[in-house]
Amino acid sequence: MNSKKVLTSTIVATAVAGGTYFFGKEENREKVMHNVERLKAKLKNETKEDQAPYFKEKVGHSDPHDIEDNAMVDEGAVYSVKYYNEHIQQ
Repeated sequence: MNSKKVLTSTIVATAVAGGTYFFGKEENREKVMHNVERLKAKLKNETKEDQAPYFKEKVGHSDPHDIEDNAMVDEGAVYSVKYYNEHIQQ
């Protein structure tokens, strides 16, 4: 029985030391938290759009006074027409 306690203590100490070393870096903590959030969303069958009501409100209802959004839409329309004219028509 004594050897089981020593083995268990060694395994636990190694796991704690490894976890401390791994989570000592901010980058690793952020990766783990990001993956935990993705897993929770996947289990709840949610998407990013479900969590942000702004997206539901914004889609299909362009505000005429939102200059940045309108400029983006305008640039997108010009790009597709230009691409069509240059690549597809020729």
